[in-house]
Amino acid sequence: MSIRWRHICFLIIFLVTGNVTTIGQEIEPKQEVNIDDLGNVSDEFQEYFFEALKQKAITNYDKAIEALEKCVEIDAEPNFLYLELGKNYLEIKVFEKAEANFKKVLQEKPDDRYVLELLYEVYFKEGKYRESAEVVEKLVVFNSMFKEQLANLYYLEKRYDDALRVLDELNEELGADSYRKQLRKRIASKITNPDNQIARLEERIKKNPKEEQNYLNLIYLYSKSNQKKKAFEVATTLLKKKPKSELVHLALYKFYLDSNKTEEAIASMKIAVKSNKVDTESKYKIVNDFLQFINTNPQYESSLSEIMDLMQGGQQDAKVYTEFGHFYYKKGQKEQALNFYERGIKENANDFELLRRILLLQLDLGRFEKAESGSELALEMYPAQPIFYLVNGVSLIQLEKAEDAIDILNSGIDYIVDDTKMESDFYKQISEAYQKLGDTTKATEYLQKAIQLQKKS
Repeated sequence: MSIRWRHICFLIIFLVTGNVTTIGQEIEPKQEVNIDDLGNVSDEFQEYFFEALKQKAITNYDKAIEALEKCVEIDAEPNFLYLELGKNYLEIKVFEKAEANFKKVLQEKPDDRYVLELLYEVYFKEGKYRESAEVVEKLVVFNSMFKEQLANLYYLEKRYDDALRVLDELNEELGADSYRKQLRKRIASKITNPDNQIARLEERIKKNPKEEQNYLNLIYLYSKSNQKKKAFEVATTLLKKKPKSELVHLALYKFYLDSNKTEEAIASMKIAVKSNKVDTESKYKIVNDFLQFINTNPQYESSLSEIMDLMQGGQQDAKVYTEFGHFYYKKGQKEQALNFYERGIKENANDFELLRRILLLQLDLGRFEKAESGSELALEMYPAQPIFYLVNGVSLIQLEKAEDAIDILNSGIDYIVDDTKMESDFYKQISEAYQKLGDTTKATEYLQKAIQLQKKS
């Protein structure tokens, strides 16, 4: 199935409450009719027909329709006339007429894949999901990947059992993938009574006890319906059947935490975060759950670094590092917080708030060389942010570069707007820089400015 066809599936799911009529389709290409396809027709018919093709090619769809209607007046039999009329009406979003013309073609050729896809596009853009599903049920014969569209359409029609049945068929044919897992969760979240699905999955497990995904789906449904004991039983059964399963630990760690089996929970977490079968979002949830756990069980905090070491690198992992940083920052453990923040910023260098916090921590911990170079980079991205001028100036003073500090602080003060406290901080630092240079007159002058501003704030 083409990339754009699958894109349709994503948009059906995530834009279901929006305007679906803007979604484009990719129809299997078909050549325009040429002169040899016209059969025994008059010269006048040929003239109008090729005029229609010409006008369509330059997007004059109304004129193309006029020319095709002339052809119909001359000879209403050729099936290709209605195909061309339907395509032109589709282009100008006159869906009723497009539908009527495509149906005329299908009367003669009911299994024409190209026309069925065009009719599907018409129905989909009109938001007629039941009719869309009826067409896609026919398209499945040509390519089983159309079942993804079918599952989406069943979802929109609230035919949840049918949607999950189709997904199961796809998984049997092609194996599980992340898109279908996501779609399944979306569908399952809408089911208020999961008994039918639970019974169906239990039956599938009996028939095929080695299929891991069926167990995982059943665990999810039991958990969703608050049948935690049964969910745990299924998880332990899966672990017995497949001792090397990594995905089962996504469920087990949570059960163990809830049952105060902390060592087992940590062991399951380590397996899950290390696994390349577990998606990054789920790994992030594991970390977040563990952070909440150690808020009330700080004796297990040492396991944080072990879990961190098992995490794979990447853009999403920057979020995990940052969460660790927030955790330690709230606890007042600045060294640890800075360590994780610096790891997180590598993949998210333009995060203003994170940059600001890192630079202020570096100043607080006396990392003046890092603060100087970091604030210079920050100023390249945010040249109008006075906080970065202030950090740079403070760093330069501490590194015995007082003249440079005065220059940068005087540059940054121009960007302060209605913030007397920050303006006062700038004057204090300029005063300190002059003090370093031995110019006590200037130092006193700027210190007085700072004091006056403090009184106003």
